[in-house]
Amino acid sequence: MKRFSTLFAAAVMAVAAGSAQAASFTLRMGGGHTPGLTYVQVYDTFFADEVTKRVKARTGHDIRFIKAWGGSVAKVDGAIEAVQKGSLDIGLSPIGFEQARAGLLNYSAYMPFTADDPVLQQKVATRMLREVPALQASMEPYNAHILAQMVTEAYGVATTFDWSKVDDLKGKRVAMAGTNAPLFIPTGAVPVTLGIGEHYQAIQNGLAEGSLFFISGMEAFKLKEVAKVWTKTGFGSYSTFASFMSRSTRARLPKEVVAIIDEVADEATVKVADISKQRDAAIEARMREAGIKVNALAPAEKRHWAEMVKDLPAKAAKELDGKGQPATQVMKTYVRYLEEAGFKFPIDYPL
Repeated sequence: MKRFSTLFAAAVMAVAAGSAQAASFTLRMGGGHTPGLTYVQVYDTFFADEVTKRVKARTGHDIRFIKAWGGSVAKVDGAIEAVQKGSLDIGLSPIGFEQARAGLLNYSAYMPFTADDPVLQQKVATRMLREVPALQASMEPYNAHILAQMVTEAYGVATTFDWSKVDDLKGKRVAMAGTNAPLFIPTGAVPVTLGIGEHYQAIQNGLAEGSLFFISGMEAFKLKEVAKVWTKTGFGSYSTFASFMSRSTRARLPKEVVAIIDEVADEATVKVADISKQRDAAIEARMREAGIKVNALAPAEKRHWAEMVKDLPAKAAKELDGKGQPATQVMKTYVRYLEEAGFKFPIDYPL
């Protein structure tokens, strides 16, 4: 009996040791943009490196990332679909191009002249994701889990012409993401819906006279070669970059590995916000040194523009409400959280 007990204990220990054996996992991560943009750069380096390192140190497992940036697997409007279909385990998306799937997540883009401080905007975005369950629930039909919503740098307009008043935009063709078009239509400007990678050529060949983007695009996409004026519009920093993870992938990974991925994703949002804020200031200084004229839209012009588009937030919210998504409540919550963080919109949008 004693010998049997010894053998049984040894067998149990062997099974336990086998179940605790380290495993290797490969995750495919990608998106339409390149590491020239801050949010992709942070995931390409910090996120991938830290997840790999921490998983190995804490669990003994090995994580290997296969990276597919620049549209090699999913274009700017296809990351969510790639996650849904299993082409990517983690997809990074500029959700302004994913309106059909991520409409509710675009709440900040529906609110013109929001906070232009990426750090403040990120604090609110993180709070929204944690405290507004409808955001996470909106992605369940696509087998996607939102790892993080990340902020953009502050939006502005690069142009081939100088301008200081909203009325100066009348008749001007400006390249932008489709979701931003309603912001420009009331001004008389002509929105040209293009991905940022196409803005340079559009301006060069005369299809567009301007580009709505971040000042980093002046360097990353060489827009400074074709547009010599940068205008700080005060549109704000939007929480319209997101990382999505396949729910199927989360289910097959050990829970401790998933916890580490979530932990690093949270930290990545802070890095994206910090880098974005620093990058805005540094690139603006370099643009001035390079002879690019940098303007700032006057507060009165911001209010004037905001009045022109004051009905856009409610219109966008009602459209999504009609599709069964609580957009009005989400946007009211967003406004309240921003005010609690110390930011005030130039006008009170009717919601």
